[in-house]
Amino acid sequence: MDKVCAVFGGSRGIGRAVAQLMARKGYRLAIIARNLEGAKAAAGDLGGRYQTGEMVFQARI
Repeated sequence: MDKVCAVFGGSRGIGRAVAQLMARKGYRLAIIARNLEGAKAAAGDLGGRYQTGEMVFQARI
């Protein structure tokens, strides 16, 4: 079974650092952010670098 990590605020800053750490550990990522384009960019970068599956969601929380 795949491990999945949901990271709120994963497009930049501390959230992106957490997403990178989880990707490095082999987790599939669900990146949730207010800025959809930033989340897509982070997912593309991390997915390409660590060969993880990623999902992107926009949310205003």
